[in-house]
Amino acid sequence: MSGAGTVLIVDDSAMVRTKLSKAVEALGYAAEAVGSGAEALKRLGGAAFDVVLLDIVMPEMDGFEVLKALKASTRTRDLPVIVISALDEEMSSVVKAIELGAEDFLPKDFEVALLRARLSTSVEKKRLRDNEKEYLREVTKLTRAASTLELGKFNPEKLGINEVAARGDGLGTLAKVFSTMAQSVYERERKLRQSIRTFRGALILIACGVLWGLVVPLAKLASEVEAHPVGLAILIDTLGAVLCIGISLKRGTLPKLSSLGRGDISFIVLFALLSAVLNQVLVYWMASQLPAFIVSIVIVLEGFIVFLFAALMRTEVASLKRFAGLGLGLVGIIVILLFGMPVNIAANWLWVGLALLIPVTYAAEDLFIAERRPARIDTIALFGLVQVVSVATLIPIAFVTNDFVPFEQLSGQTGIIVLLMAVASNAAMLLFMWLIKTTGAVFGSQTAYAGTAAGIGWSMLLLGEAVPLLTWGALALVFLGLLLVEPKQEAEAEPPVLDEPEDEGPVAVAVQSAAE
Repeated sequence: MSGAGTVLIVDDSAMVRTKLSKAVEALGYAAEAVGSGAEALKRLGGAAFDVVLLDIVMPEMDGFEVLKALKASTRTRDLPVIVISALDEEMSSVVKAIELGAEDFLPKDFEVALLRARLSTSVEKKRLRDNEKEYLREVTKLTRAASTLELGKFNPEKLGINEVAARGDGLGTLAKVFSTMAQSVYERERKLRQSIRTFRGALILIACGVLWGLVVPLAKLASEVEAHPVGLAILIDTLGAVLCIGISLKRGTLPKLSSLGRGDISFIVLFALLSAVLNQVLVYWMASQLPAFIVSIVIVLEGFIVFLFAALMRTEVASLKRFAGLGLGLVGIIVILLFGMPVNIAANWLWVGLALLIPVTYAAEDLFIAERRPARIDTIALFGLVQVVSVATLIPIAFVTNDFVPFEQLSGQTGIIVLLMAVASNAAMLLFMWLIKTTGAVFGSQTAYAGTAAGIGWSMLLLGEAVPLLTWGALALVFLGLLLVEPKQEAEAEPPVLDEPEDEGPVAVAVQSAAE
């Protein structure tokens, strides 16, 4: 494109087109010529020009129709149009063209000096108008950016006002100051929201830990009557399924089976196998073989395992601070396992080794919920469906292993224990699913730390188990590590587009008609 400008010549006469093209090029402009109004609109729809030299009298689409189309579009309404008029034509046609938006007129038998004056004046006006439009566009963009930041929690860096700030004039200075101040406010508010999320998440995390910590000592109490890990899981999941499905039916949030997709069904089945069939049975089985506080302590390794998995899968940021927190918790657990257990546990290292599978399965459950949970299904309804599948899976296993809890036991102490376990474990799982959704798998896995402390406390209270002094010191390390692990950063909302798309108006219609 020529530095002086580009001119589109529209005339049905080949001779006039040639004459004008040579004259325009001789003046230093780039020239392109077409023979009809439809061709002109088509070229204007796909290329940029500085001036249009337009003949009025043409077949099919005359100059008046072309003018109307150009001035009706925001994209071309400011494009200067010089109408070409023969000397024998009535002046009324020229007047009409100017009334429709033409910039000026040029006789077909023109003087070169007149052509030069017409073109230079039109190009200069267009470029001034282009600069003015760009300035107004960026002022509008800056204004909308301010309104957007006032209404939403958007990152100023994503609003696209850096190009405005790069200007060397007063508007650029204003945009630069605004962007700096807005970014500072955004970062301060984001840190505040993160602190609130951390505090709220910590409260839910502690509640989960207290509830889950109660489950292991209760399972130990039940096993002292008679160990039935599979039967216990069936009873607890049955009570949970009845409660969750009942609540969902009353609230109208239970999805129809026909509305469940293949991904929803696979999540429900796999979650049931992982959470209820594997995790529950394993925990209840280990509780019957080991002191309850030892089972509670090994579960805390879940946090470290989740961190490693999440870092390898790149589902969360593996920051040094979070790694240090999880590592500190791991050190505390190792100290407990090596030096803080009662002497009579030394003969049970085989069971301790099997118990170490619990945090691995819990970690897999955390990540599975975080990555695969169907967002469109209500949490209570989803967990109710999971428990229905769990019960359906556990019943055949109980038949094969003859591991049902005898009904006569349910009328006494065992019945009360089962009811408490059902309430504690189901409430904890519902809170945990919400925690994973809002804070991420790594932070959610820290329920294991709270569960360990609560499990030890419940074990001492309900079972009279003695905890060595060194164990308490190691637990302090565990909770210090918890403070270093924050919830994942909240996702930044995508701001709306600040630039308005240009309305091509009738030009686009004319181009489409020409293409057809």
